[in-house]
Amino acid sequence: MAALVAAAALLLAACGQSGSSISEQMRQGDQKGYVAGDGTIESLAPEQRRSVLALEGTTLEGDPWSAADHNGEVVVINVWGSWCAPCIEETPDLVRVASDLEQAGEPVQFVGVNSRDSVPSALAFQERHGIPYPSLQDDGGRTRAQLGGLAVATPSTIILDGQGRVAARVSGAVDATTLRGLVDDVLDSEGRR
Repeated sequence: MAALVAAAALLLAACGQSGSSISEQMRQGDQKGYVAGDGTIESLAPEQRRSVLALEGTTLEGDPWSAADHNGEVVVINVWGSWCAPCIEETPDLVRVASDLEQAGEPVQFVGVNSRDSVPSALAFQERHGIPYPSLQDDGGRTRAQLGGLAVATPSTIILDGQGRVAARVSGAVDATTLRGLVDDVLDSEGRR
């Protein structure tokens, strides 16, 4: 129950913005086919982290993947689609941060959650953009539903701490500086530095 309350609080915070808020976009009916997010960035202090995500699915390559296999690591989840302009825009930043953290030996695992692409289309996007981490297949929304309403927008990025708790979230495209800062904050809060 606490996880649902925390998820609802995060979602409501994102909906409270004016202009391009998620709820306003959903009411517009502009036929773009997705909610792009409003750029809301949320970061939770360790004592505020309650919502644990148990994300699992099948990668684009057909392998099983589970967040539980990465306990003790920070997990960065990015919801994306090859058809989504903000997703395309943020991809180089995600690739750069993932590669930099891997080269630095940081305990951070990135995973994508593909939305609405066929496996061949998603694999082509992944290859074209040099994405070095796995992405989970779109399975009719079941994998995305595991995110408990925290990824209404496409793209969305959710950062889990080493205990699998939601530590930060970006609703919309994220840039390298913001993403690295959020990940570093989680690593620092866990005494990893």
